[in-house]
Amino acid sequence: MTGPTKRSLAALWLSVVLLLGSAVAADAATVGVRGIFNGVRYVWSPNARTIAPGTAIRWRAVDGNHNIKSRGANWSYFRNLPVGSTRTRTFNRRGTFRYYCTIHGFVSNGVCSGMCGRIVVS
Repeated sequence: MTGPTKRSLAALWLSVVLLLGSAVAADAATVGVRGIFNGVRYVWSPNARTIAPGTAIRWRAVDGNHNIKSRGANWSYFRNLPVGSTRTRTFNRRGTFRYYCTIHGFVSNGVCSGMCGRIVVS
């Protein structure tokens, strides 16, 4: 293959990747923040989502300021989530990905209390 042909194929490949990436983001499963629920202030809604590999999760703060902090060794993630904002992450590998809001939840002896959630990729 010549240089121009390689560049054309690379440009085409990049276009396809960008197009697919935007489609995944558009099809993101949303996890919102609910106000008072069962006497608890702020919870992830839903607090558990099961998705297929390659699916994006969009966290949406509809009430109050929050953050998303991963739990466990299988992923590393920390993002602020001010009121009205969203954060999106694509999960490509199978597993259970636990997270919590450090403002409204805590982990003690491996047990999460308060604003805790999980993503199951299967």
